[in-house]
Amino acid sequence: MRLLSIVSPALIFISASPFVIGEDWVVQVGLANTFTFTPNEIFPAIGDTVTFTYLTRNHSATTTTFTSPCPPPPGGVGPNAFDSGFVDSVTSPGTTFTTTILDTEPHWVSCMQAGGAHCRLGMTLSINPTTNQTEAEFMTNAINS
Repeated sequence: MRLLSIVSPALIFISASPFVIGEDWVVQVGLANTFTFTPNEIFPAIGDTVTFTYLTRNHSATTTTFTSPCPPPPGGVGPNAFDSGFVDSVTSPGTTFTTTILDTEPHWVSCMQAGGAHCRLGMTLSINPTTNQTEAEFMTNAINS
């Protein structure tokens, strides 16, 4: 007796389709020994990831508020907050921290090192800023805090 194998065309299509994951946004922390996130403005979608690569010094990537960014509190602020904690890239340059974006709301990120001193030097990053709340305004708020 001969068995006939029937494969659904839909199954062939599904199995041949690539698995699509979100984009990974790479942010360099402390590039060229500066107090910066590079780039300092990104626009990820839901499901995208942001990978922070720590290059120099001891920094954090911590969510904070637009109007009072410095110092950001440990653990971060707001819905879907994140905090890398202090990352020592003096002894371990290239260390990474990755977070997944769960919404398209603006998220404000700064460094909490030295009681917010890095933040006050303008070490800020805007995730999905708006025309009403820009990275330039956020950085000004940090420097003036």
